[in-house]
Amino acid sequence: MTDPIDRPDEASLIELGQSSTNAATAWAGAKDYLSRGLKDWTRRAIGDDQRTAVRAALAACQLVVPAYPEEAPELHAPRRYIVDMIAAIQRWLDDPTREHQELVRSMLDVTRDRHAWQDEHDLDHFWTLEAVDHASLAVWSGERSSYIVPLDYATSATRSIACVFHALLTRGEPKERAVAAVTGAVLSARG
Repeated sequence: MTDPIDRPDEASLIELGQSSTNAATAWAGAKDYLSRGLKDWTRRAIGDDQRTAVRAALAACQLVVPAYPEEAPELHAPRRYIVDMIAAIQRWLDDPTREHQELVRSMLDVTRDRHAWQDEHDLDHFWTLEAVDHASLAVWSGERSSYIVPLDYATSATRSIACVFHALLTRGEPKERAVAAVTGAVLSARG
């Protein structure tokens, strides 16, 4: 496997996913070795810095958010929700105050009872919604999971990026280009 800061290719991500033994990598949004490897590589690439994790998730989301529809037969959230959440996440990145963190937290729609990986249809806009929601979780999650917030910010960010990857694939993006796009977003967030 390449150094975590190098851009991996599809084969090296699959290899990393196969060697992963952490049960958390089998999350429903990362059911295959490629997605698991992407999550593991992303966690290594973002390191221990929450702002880097959020920047990486936001950069990846920007790959798919512009194509989020105004209307669609099975739209799970309006485009306004996506746009407003992205703006709030960016506001926290620009000025990481408690007030901006709480704004992101208060905006998260926790009423949905279905997730993209549970849906019988593979809808790119549903994966985009999941990506944005997980990016928002990265803003207000802690360094570690707890009984109050079950995910840490790094897990939230990596899940966001895995959802972006799925959205790109669902749109018909070839795997190699989707891998290049999301890993490029992560690397650009590192500065």
